[in-house]
Amino acid sequence: MQLRHIDKLRYRSHLNVIIVCSIAAFCALGVSFSALLIEVIGNPPGENFLLNLVGVGTAGVIAFWVLKSLKHTDYFREVAYVWDLKYELNLIHRKFAKIQKAAASLDRSAIICLLFHYEGSRQLWLLDDNVLNLQELEVEQLQFDSKIRHAGIDASAQQYSRELLEQF
Repeated sequence: MQLRHIDKLRYRSHLNVIIVCSIAAFCALGVSFSALLIEVIGNPPGENFLLNLVGVGTAGVIAFWVLKSLKHTDYFREVAYVWDLKYELNLIHRKFAKIQKAAASLDRSAIICLLFHYEGSRQLWLLDDNVLNLQELEVEQLQFDSKIRHAGIDASAQQYSRELLEQF
């Protein structure tokens, strides 16, 4: 995955529309399927929990399938990129202790993974207006950049690939 510029206003606008439409569709489908199942094969009132559960589950599967199939459209481009970025950062976070240890011994793959982590986290936090810890992240990144510069290592976040992460 490569980091790329995202228009924050377009991202937030599309994300809000996608969230509202997804919730509305999920609710409408869930109620509709549950009511239909109860009408067709329902039991006396109060004994239809499983039918309601099947109706809501069916609505969830359909909503998930629609979101997944629309993920590659132009409208979803920024939102899908952020979803993918969050996934990639989560993969890095799971191995963060090992990566930091390897980066301390100047392992080039670990350094690239950390650079991607710092830049991706900063981008994500700015897009989601989550700036509470942004100064801490920037200080850590500056210290890390200084360390690798003094070590003479030429690396960038754009060199990141999941294959590098699989080494840890």
